[in-house]
Formats: sequence, C-alpha cells, structure tokens
Amino acid sequence: MGFFDTIARGWAISKLSFGVVWRDPELLVYMLISSIMVGLTVFAGALPGIGYEMEMPMFDWAMTTDPETGETTATGPYFAWIFFTYTIGATFVVFWNCAITYSAHMRLTGGDPRFMTGISAAMRHLPTIVAWGIITGIFGILMRLIRDAAANSKNPAMRIAGAIFAFILETAWWITTFFIIPMIVLEGKGVRDAFNSSKSLFTKTWGENITSGLGVGLIGFLLVLVAFAVGIPLILLGLVLPGIIAIVVLMLLAILWTNTAEVVVVAALYEFARTGEMPDLDGAGKQVQKHLGWENETPEMLAWREGTA
Repeated sequence: MGFFDTIARGWAISKLSFGVVWRDPELLVYMLISSIMVGLTVFAGALPGIGYEMEMPMFDWAMTTDPETGETTATGPYFAWIFFTYTIGATFVVFWNCAITYSAHMRLTGGDPRFMTGISAAMRHLPTIVAWGIITGIFGILMRLIRDAAANSKNPAMRIAGAIFAFILETAWWITTFFIIPMIVLEGKGVRDAFNSSKSLFTKTWGENITSGLGVGLIGFLLVLVAFAVGIPLILLGLVLPGIIAIVVLMLLAILWTNTAEVVVVAALYEFARTGEMPDLDGAGKQVQKHLGWENETPEMLAWREGTA
C-alpha cells in the first residue's frame, strides 16, 4: 500500500462523500436542523450574561460584581447553566451526526436511505447518544477552561505550555474517538466498547483519514470560490443586492454541504477501515480500487483485507 495510493484513496473518499450528499440531500436537512438546534443552545447559554449586561433584573442571578475591584464574574448557577446548555448542544450534534452516518453508510453499501432512515437509527441508540454527548460536552468545557487559563496567564511560558498541552489532548481525543459515532449507530456498541475499538480502527487508515479530511476542506474552499464567482459579476453589473444575496446563500450552502461531507467521510472511512474495500457510489469506488490495485500491500494488509489477520 504505497504512499500515493493512500493519497489517491483519501481524495476519492472526499469526492465520494460530496457525491453522497448530492444523492441524498436530506443529509443537508439533518445538518441544518443540527446547526439550528446547536445555535439555540448557544444562545440560551449566553442569554443570562447578555441579559445581565443589558441590566435586566431577571438575570441578576447570573453575574456578581466584586465591590472592591469592580470585576464581574459568573455565579455558580450561571456556570451550571452553561454546562447544561453546552452538553445539550453536544448531544444534538452527536444525534444528527449519527443520523447522517447511518444514512451515508447505507448509500455507500448499496442501500437507498429515506428521510427518516437516519433519524430512526439514531433514535434506537438514544441512551448511548446522550451518554456520549455528555462526555463530549464535558471534554469540550475542560478544553475551553484549559485554553482560557493559558491565554489569561501572565507568564508567556505558561501560555505556550498550556496551548501545547491543549493541542496534544485534543489530538489524542480526535484519534481515539474518530470512529465512535459509526460504532454506536452501525454496530450498536456502548460508549466504553466504542471508545476502546476506535483507536485501533483509526490506525489502520490514518493516511486516508488525513488526506480525505484535507480533500473535503479543499472542495469546500472551491465551493466558496464558486459563490464569489457567481456573485461578484452580478455586483459589477450593478445588481448589488442580488449579487450579495447570491454570495451569502451560496456560501452558506457550501459550508453546509462541506460540514455534512465531513460527517459522511467518517462513514466512508469506517467502511474502508473495517473491510479494506473502497466504499462505493455508482461504481466510482470500485473503479478507484481496481485502478490502484493491491500489488503494493504488505502481507499484513492482505491478511487483514481477506479477514485472516
């Protein structure tokens, strides 16, 4: 399995992921609903602080002011509210990512998902999804606290050390949890079993994981350029408002499409890591696998692909 073969497979998986979203636009709806729900939880979490700044009496409980220094800090109840809304938002993300992953995997393995397919699958694993959402929410809050502490430190060395420490933790978390959502929604594993299995599965295809992620980012960037390519000529022709609307709408669609494809990539990589076979859409995956061949694979990879490892 050569280096350039790995890049080619990663790029092919990136394109397949965008193709899946094109074939199943309900995945865009899933991501849109997820974004709206997360946005509402973010707003709910920030609302007491905003209300306090606007001097609304009903939010006096959220902040307290030190009479000596005049410094304003959040109260315990407000911290609890932030934690609650953050974990709820994280659970929403996990739920809808599970829905996208299930439908995308069905498409990539020859199925034909409907609008409720992914939602129904996610609902069947709701307790595990809630548990994982709470865990990811806690981790996110801890990372935020570490980064804020590092950024607010008066010691430059501590700021650098804190940033490096946070980066290492986030990278380790990304590696060990990369395939947890497919394992929850496709294999029905609990959080502990999924967590233990995700890392070993990631190491089988880490090269494709990285290159497919870069590929999705590149395609997303090109879609944003398309938005400007459509809108700027309209502005130059004097159609300023239609041009601005076109840029905004197409940019939002590009971001939504790219974010959805990022989730689909995980489903595609999961299938490749589990079976050693390229995920397929209209024969494209099979063509890539046939073109690349397996003549460069190691004996260990051959045994893994054939299930004899």
